Amino acid sequence: MQIRLTGKSGAAEAFTLLEVMAALTIGLIMIAVLFVGIQQGNFILTNTRDDLRATQILLQKAEAIRLLTWPQLTNCPTTFQTLFYPGGGSTNQGITYYGTLSAIGTATNIPNTVSYQSTVHMITISITWTNFISNRLISHSRSLQTLSAVNGMQNYLYGAVGP
Repeated sequence: MQIRLTGKSGAAEAFTLLEVMAALTIGLIMIAVLFVGIQQGNFILTNTRDDLRATQILLQKAEAIRLLTWPQLTNCPTTFQTLFYPGGGSTNQGITYYGTLSAIGTATNIPNTVSYQSTVHMITISITWTNFISNRLISHSRSLQTLSAVNGMQNYLYGAVGP
């Protein structure tokens, strides 16, 4: 009795070495692209976090300046620095933000016809920081302008001083 097999032979069902190598090459390219995407995502996340912290520092300084009267503002330091370490704790690691305050003088965005123009000054707050991303040194800067009233904004808001 003879047994006869019908259908494809065993050689036709297997992959060739060329097909396996092509599949491995495509797989390796996909993995490499995935790692580059993760690295770029981390880069964007780090930059966004640092930029958000700079914005928070600028707003904090602006809110404090708005409350000061002009005599108090003249005693305010014109430079400052703030350390930010995303991991928390009191370490010397992290990013140092360097800032400056400068008074431009009478606010230029208020029309000359307004009676209180001479009692409002424009203040510019600038901040710079440098960080390393992928062993590259990157410098950043942001600035914000705010108005400062002669008697402090809170006095105008709560009615202690008229406009």
